Amino acid sequence: MATLTIRNVPEDVKQALRVKAAQNGNSLEEALRQILSDEVAARDVPASRISADEIMRRAAELASDPPTDNRYKYYSQKELSDALSGEYEGI
Repeated sequence: MATLTIRNVPEDVKQALRVKAAQNGNSLEEALRQILSDEVAARDVPASRISADEIMRRAAELASDPPTDNRYKYYSQKELSDALSGEYEGI
């Protein structure tokens, strides 16, 4: 395993990490290893392992800002039928 040294950590941050580690029954070193491992794992999730909640959040985000390109515009069945028969100029 590699060894890391982190300098200039604010004292209040160090103390908060110690408290969190102690609450979980871990040493500061073990708590920091876990935090680093969790962070790397969270950023390395394959698309097939994204939660349903995350998919819904992303879909809602996309829906709130729909594309302005007419290729993505909603057309009624009548508009499509008229376009196919050559009567509608909007498409």
